[in-house]
Amino acid sequence: MIISNDLGYGSIKVNVEGEEKKFPSVLAIQREQDILAPVEFEDQSEKDVYMKDFLNHMDVTVSSSSVKMQGRYLIGNAAIDSGLQLTSFDINSLSGKADSDLSLIFTLSLAAGKRVKEAYESGEDLSNTLKTEVTLVTALPVKEGKKKDVKDAYKNRYLGKVHQVTFHNFANPVTVSVTFKAVYVANEGETAALYIASNEKKLTNALKKDLDDNFPELSKFVSKEDIISSKNIGILDIGGGTVDIIIIINGKAVASASLSMNEGYDNALDEAVDYLTEHQYSFKDRTDLKEYLEQEATGLSKRRHEAVENMVYEQLDPFCDRIVDNVSKALNKAGAGIEEFICVGGGSIPMNAHSNLRSAMVEKLKQYNGGDIVPVLFAPDDKAQTLNLEGLKFIAKKVA
Repeated sequence: MIISNDLGYGSIKVNVEGEEKKFPSVLAIQREQDILAPVEFEDQSEKDVYMKDFLNHMDVTVSSSSVKMQGRYLIGNAAIDSGLQLTSFDINSLSGKADSDLSLIFTLSLAAGKRVKEAYESGEDLSNTLKTEVTLVTALPVKEGKKKDVKDAYKNRYLGKVHQVTFHNFANPVTVSVTFKAVYVANEGETAALYIASNEKKLTNALKKDLDDNFPELSKFVSKEDIISSKNIGILDIGGGTVDIIIIINGKAVASASLSMNEGYDNALDEAVDYLTEHQYSFKDRTDLKEYLEQEATGLSKRRHEAVENMVYEQLDPFCDRIVDNVSKALNKAGAGIEEFICVGGGSIPMNAHSNLRSAMVEKLKQYNGGDIVPVLFAPDDKAQTLNLEGLKFIAKKVA
């Protein structure tokens, strides 16, 4: 089994043996009183529908020497649908994804869940322990990835061990034994740059259109090929818990200049939840707020929805200022001229639509380019959150 896993602080974007999923990076820990009766089906067709969507129904326990956190968990959308208290990555912690048990719980559950799906579809006996061997391609924020021994330590949490995942969805639990053949760990942002350079037609056209719309003075001189073939670029990857700034000079990432901010778009949402609470708008947490913002407003909710949006987006200006300050730090260390900046990641979508990030970065970049304009481009909304995953898939094809 080959898994390409972009394990974000806000959401998981993953390709599991050809099946692509995106769901919130959350789980719900079930207490005894929270556990529901096993699922039952009226007929075979109802069971087939449930199993086809099994990765959105995962109810698991994980047994692994690499996982200290114990309990029975609902994963991703199953956790959201349960209404239980959600557990997510601690975006304020000084430790990172490599240290978190959540990284392994999510990854192991996905591998095991896919194996159960395959076994069901092929008519295997689910009462026997199923087995799967995984090649994993994933990434860490650059701040973690460039630290000595972090990647090796993270790999070793998977390798050389037998991990067991048990699914409690049914009257008879289903157990999967997961081992890892190989683990490859890249740096977030660099994987997005890799995919941008691959010249995927839709993405390349969208980046060119963004340049034409926002930098008409450069439009006649800068071709699509120029955008994707530049060897001196910056990647701004705005995630839920980190912002990665990747500096690429002469086609190679410069580790000393690339950096991660220990905050992301979800931190701005946390601040917004506190602000909204002060103004008598009740949201349990940032995940609850994020789900609300993604809902389409109706006539009944339009005024409330607009008020909440306006209050949330007011919180983006300080976050924007901190991003620009860190871009300046990275440029100061780069030692060579950056020709363009490309903004990616799920957080880039609202930052593009509801903040002055582009104009603020353009003004800052002039200070490092003799006053000339360096274009700041945003990946299109339908691609922004998955560019790292596409880069991981590109790597997977090379190493599998």
